[in-house]
Amino acid sequence: MGRLIRSRWTAAVMAAVLGVPAVPAAAGEEASGLADERVIRCESRNYRYNYCRVETDNRAFLVRQFSPLARCELGRTWGYDRRGIWVDRGCAGEFRVGHGGGGGSAAVAVGAVASAAIIAAIIAQKGHNSSRDEVPSWAVRNFRGFDERERIDVEVRISPGGAADGSADGERFTGRWTRDRLEIGRYRFRVTRSGNGFNAVNENDSGHRINFTPSGWGR
Repeated sequence: MGRLIRSRWTAAVMAAVLGVPAVPAAAGEEASGLADERVIRCESRNYRYNYCRVETDNRAFLVRQFSPLARCELGRTWGYDRRGIWVDRGCAGEFRVGHGGGGGSAAVAVGAVASAAIIAAIIAQKGHNSSRDEVPSWAVRNFRGFDERERIDVEVRISPGGAADGSADGERFTGRWTRDRLEIGRYRFRVTRSGNGFNAVNENDSGHRINFTPSGWGR
């Protein structure tokens, strides 16, 4: 039973920084065929958060951006977990998901892309000091918490631009911090400062809470 609970949490939040390239398909739907790799189109309409369900096999890569004004940045305006792609703030694009050819070299390449996306988010934030999405200085660090409901350890690192990455029960994920919210895959937590850390409450389930305290993880 414990294993099932852990897998449900990690499947919902995990958004790794790997991926491989794509071709158009209907919004939020898998492309036809039974190939390992699939392509979907996912859009943030009216600059709102949108979650497009698709089996990603923990791999996703932005191939083409359709939004003319809003940038699609991994960990900031789009991300993914095992069950789908999420987009926000106007990002619209085509995403390739699943496993395909390419081997190790592809993984190295997409890892570099993910790193560049996080760096770009930090730079963009520095150029907008008055941005409504500015992350408070106390939150820019590493945190550790324990999910009492799922009985797993959760670690997260918040960057100045709002990009978030971490680990839940040993599974890697990405997400983002926006004002008083922490979004990880399908989960959206409202956060409130508590001492040197913060409390995170699931917006869709007030009984699902995690108390985060500063840690040296990831340094």
